[in-house]
Formats: sequence, structure tokens, C-alpha cells
Amino acid sequence: MSMKYPSLLRRLILSQAVAMAAACLLVFFWLLFHWFEFEKGDLDRRMFYFANTLAEAASVTPHNSQELVRRVKVAEKLFIDSQELVTHGAAKSYAPLYQVWDKSGLLLYETGGAPDHPMAGEEGVFMERRWAGRSWRTVAAVSSNLAVRVHIAERSDRRVATSLPMLTDIGLSQMLILAWSAVVMIGTAYYGFRPLKALATQIAKRQAGDFSSVRLTGLYAETAPIVEELNGLLKREDTLLNAERRFLADAAHELRTPLAAITTQAHLLISAQEKVNQRQEAHRLQQNIERVSHLLTQLLAIAHVDAESALVSRETVDIANLARERLASLSSIARKRSISLSLEAPDTLFWSVNRAGFISILDNLVDNAIRYNSTGQHVQVRITGSAQSEYIDLGVFDDGPGIPLTERQRVFDRFYRMPGTWQEGSGLGLAIVQRIVLSHGATLEFTEGLSERGIGIIVRFPRY
Repeated sequence: MSMKYPSLLRRLILSQAVAMAAACLLVFFWLLFHWFEFEKGDLDRRMFYFANTLAEAASVTPHNSQELVRRVKVAEKLFIDSQELVTHGAAKSYAPLYQVWDKSGLLLYETGGAPDHPMAGEEGVFMERRWAGRSWRTVAAVSSNLAVRVHIAERSDRRVATSLPMLTDIGLSQMLILAWSAVVMIGTAYYGFRPLKALATQIAKRQAGDFSSVRLTGLYAETAPIVEELNGLLKREDTLLNAERRFLADAAHELRTPLAAITTQAHLLISAQEKVNQRQEAHRLQQNIERVSHLLTQLLAIAHVDAESALVSRETVDIANLARERLASLSSIARKRSISLSLEAPDTLFWSVNRAGFISILDNLVDNAIRYNSTGQHVQVRITGSAQSEYIDLGVFDDGPGIPLTERQRVFDRFYRMPGTWQEGSGLGLAIVQRIVLSHGATLEFTEGLSERGIGIIVRFPRY
């Protein structure tokens, strides 16, 4: 049963939806704020403008009641009709109360429902009044010829009725914009993720062992890094697989010869009649078994160091004492070839290294120096530095034939042996050393050997 993973596409859509909802809420609160501002400011200005319009209409013939009523009714109708153009018909519900007073304080006209007493105070002063159990917003306006004073009142709970249709239209438009944006957002998100789906489809169709580069017809800034890193990984895996194939082929080739020799010498040992011949064949058999054993040890070592996790751990060890122990164990090999070993190192030197890796470096360098040196020569190990240094040096020097400059890079290749080499060996020692050196972040360099002869190899370990 396949695992269900969180959807990146759903996450993208959800995050955009949340952002859009937040934007709509901001617009809503902005409209709400301006709605209240409209009620406090624009509605007052509208009421005062209406009062001035009625005052100017009534001031022409203030004491002709019929003409006054006709003129104020016409002014009222014109004002309401003009408001309907703005409010889309909502002004029909606009029904303020008003009174017309002359300059002597005589009530000339009032609408139905208006009280007999003056509703407003001074000109242009807005006031809150209560009568008939309701709250009213009032204001007074005086005509330009000072003939009449108009008092006007609007019910507080109906003042914003004319603005509701406009707010409703704005709200509906916002909902339509939100819906359309959601459709566009979902569609573009699915369309935008198509290149990733195409990449996944192409990868899914690949056969095992296919390390060719992934190619897409169109690359984008978001998909190009994925494709580039994937192709880089495929290339590295292809290189690694080819290296492992070569390694197995070389290992099989290297083992074939000593195993064939062992088979032959075992047969000769069995068929030999004389004890002298038996001892000779037994000695040769032992040499080939040792050669195979050494080769297998090196093969296991190279496989071990290829596993990077095996070289990650560090510990603080006394490398000077460790070097003395390793040279003591290698002295038997040196004695067989009449080669002397020496060590120049402090009494103690604690340093952070991978213990197994450090031993492998030292053993392989010393073993190589012994194996390829001449009988009766000398191999010297030097450890320089102190626990307070930024780095310490491990050097192995000999006075043997050395390594030509043209061969100093190739000797690190696996199973490579210099032309004309007659000594037995696996060709893996320096390859192992180089791999461990790199894992420590150390450096390796060639230098002069002993007595201006041979070769010296210095490994510099930085502070970890």
C-alpha cells in the first residue's frame, strides 16, 4: 500500500486562498470603516445640502402657502431624483421630516409627522433629538435672503439606508472577484505544476541501470535545478558503477594468477617424491597463499574505506605510541628483507583521528616502503608537530629506487603497478591511503627520500 504524502499543490492553493481571504477581509473592514465615515460626514452634508435647497425654494414666496408648498415639493422631488441616480433607486426610502419657519418664528409649513416645536437649533449645527420614541438627527439652514429657516430631521436608524445598495454592489463585486480569482488560481496552479508531473513521468519510465541524462522539452527556473542535480547524481552513480565494475574485473584478474599458481603448486606438492622438492613446492605454495591473503586483506580494506560512514568517527589517540606499536608489528616483515625501521616522534602526541584509518595509512605506507625497497636499506617514519599545532605531519621515507615524477599521480590508481616492478604487491596500498587521507581532510605530498635517494611521502593532518 503506497504512502500518502501531503500535496504541495494543495498547500500552494491553500496558502493563496488564505492570502486572498485575508485581502478580502482587509477590503471589507476598509469599506466598513468608510461606511461609518460616510454616515458621519457625507450623510450630514447631504442633509444640510437638502435643507439649503428647500430654504432657497421657499424663500421666493414665503407667505404664499400654495406656492411655497409647490416649490418645496418640486425641490424635494428634484433632490430625491438626483439621489436615485447615485443610489440606484434606494433614495425612494429617503423620507426626512422638515419645517419651514419665517424670520419672525412663524411655522409656514411642515411635513406629516413633524412636531409643532422647532426640530433643530442654530444654522449648520447638527443635533441629536428624540420625540415620538425615536432618535433623530437634525440641522437648520437659512435662505440667502434670510426670509426663511428650514429645519430638517432624519431618523438615525434609517440614515444609511440609501448607502446599503452601493455597499451591497461592492460586496457582490468582491465576491465575484474572489470566485474568479479562485478559479484562475486553481487552474494556473495545476498548469504550473505540469512540468513537475512530466519530469516525474519521465523518471518513472526509466529502466533500472539507465544513467543517461534526463531531458525535458522545456525547462523553467524551478525545474532546471532539479534536472541538473538529478543528471549530476546519475552521472556520479554511473561513474561509481563503472568504477565498481572495473574494480571487480581487476580483482578477479589479480586473484586468478595466484589461485592458478596455488592449484599448480598444490598438485606438484602432492606428486613430488623427494623431500627437497616437497619443501620447495611447499615454500612456493606458502608464498602464493600469503600473496592471496595480502590481496584479500587489501580488497577488504578498499571496500571498507569506500564506505564513507566507516571513516566519519574521530577519537583522540596518542598517535606517537600508536606508531611505535605498528612499527613493532611490521618489524618482522622488514627483518625478512634485512631492512631497518626507525621512528622519530615525540614521546606522546594526542591528536583527533579515525584510529583505524590512521593505522591503515601508516601500515600501507610502511609496507610499500619495505616491499619496494632494496635489501639492507632503511625506512624511517617521522611524526612532527605538537598537540597545540594547527596540523601534524606523518612522513614515511626510504632510500630505495623512488617513484619517477611521471608516475607519481598514477600510483594512486587501483591495481596500478609501475612498469618494471618485480616485487609482489596488489597495487592497492596507495589507493587506500589516498582515500583515507581525503576522508580526514588531510593532504598528501611527495618529497625527497633518505640520503638524497628514494622517496618520501608526507601526510598532513589538520586539527579536527
